[in-house]
Amino acid sequence: MSETLFCHCCRIHHPRDKMYRYLTRYGYRWRCRRTIEAAQGSIAERDAFGYQQTEINRDLARQNEKRQFLSMQERRLLP
Repeated sequence: MSETLFCHCCRIHHPRDKMYRYLTRYGYRWRCRRTIEAAQGSIAERDAFGYQQTEINRDLARQNEKRQFLSMQERRLLP
């Protein structure tokens, strides 16, 4: 099994060979190729990608929030 790393931009685990370390003001963070390539596009493309990724992250947060308040029996039924 290949090792995976967490991308701090898209908040998904990716294979290590598709990840790069970037220095931020908080230290080094891992980013996937997809987010790096999206950031290098035009301003309109970059903004569109950012809005799309924000919606994806919000949906994931809502799903996790719903799971947090489920009973153990309901959690067993989830995929």
